[in-house]
Amino acid sequence: MTILRKILLGALAASTLASAQTVNGIVAVVNGQIITRLDVEIVAAFGLGLEPGQDPGTDPRGAALETLIDQKIVLDLAREARSVSKADVEAARVELIRSLGEQAFGARLARFGLQPHDLDPYLEGRLLFERALALRFSSSIPVSLTEIERYYRDIYAPEQARAGATAEPLDKVSASIESRIRRDRRSAQTTAWVRDLRKSADIQLKKDHLK
Repeated sequence: MTILRKILLGALAASTLASAQTVNGIVAVVNGQIITRLDVEIVAAFGLGLEPGQDPGTDPRGAALETLIDQKIVLDLAREARSVSKADVEAARVELIRSLGEQAFGARLARFGLQPHDLDPYLEGRLLFERALALRFSSSIPVSLTEIERYYRDIYAPEQARAGATAEPLDKVSASIESRIRRDRRSAQTTAWVRDLRKSADIQLKKDHLK
């Protein structure tokens, strides 16, 4: 019997009580699609609402709600990103278990009275969202040598100095700096695009239900 199964079986009574105590309700309606408090709580609990590099001090429930809103808006338009394989979802679930650890993953499932496969709709939504953005911003973003040198001088070297480390020579880190610049630029483009989509979307918030 795996650790995860032991945790799930041992916490059955507690999970039933926790599930009963979870008061569900609508916290947002996006273009006619409902987001419930339970959706937000689950996405927040499993860390599915925080983007890479996002401040860990960010309110997890607020980040989860914003992520779910963005997903619904983008997937309303991205018809070409409507399918994801079962294998991809299973791989995402395995990676989530790995990142959280079996014990923490099992405890969070028990908190909501869930089975591992109950997370699949949330994982699928995240995968579809990421695929839609990748398709939208798939073209290569050019980065000049001047930009790399400036980043090295103004950001990379000072970061290393603050950490008490010695900065690697430019030729050793130029590739990683180029990737970082490209990633940051794509993130900024994505944020701006989604922000524009929000302006024309019908979003009704009922945040009182999160209190």
